[in-house]
Amino acid sequence: MFTNKTTRAAQLAMVAICAVFFMTGIALGHEDGIRIVPQSLTAKAGSGLEVTVNGLTDTKTATFRLTGMSGNYDLGTFAIKSDDFTQVLQMPSDLPPGSYRLTVEGGDKTAKVVITVN
Repeated sequence: MFTNKTTRAAQLAMVAICAVFFMTGIALGHEDGIRIVPQSLTAKAGSGLEVTVNGLTDTKTATFRLTGMSGNYDLGTFAIKSDDFTQVLQMPSDLPPGSYRLTVEGGDKTAKVVITVN
């Protein structure tokens, strides 16, 4: 069994890893070369969030959604004209604060990045 000291150390390690992702702006992607590059890792409910997507090949559309503890939010499907593009996503006005996973899908490719809504 884990002791409180061991559990606390594991929690602190996880917080440190998450902080590195948030502070350095690292975009998460998959091995197929697609990635999302947010201009900012924070957004506000009801505002626009500009994201750049690189490497989304073999598709004419990109679908965006947010997933978090407060629920799932469809941000829309957009026509795209190139493998690398920039899209402004409208955050729902009723979006509760918290951490969310922003996902873009197109064809058989997917990329994700963690954003904070405040």
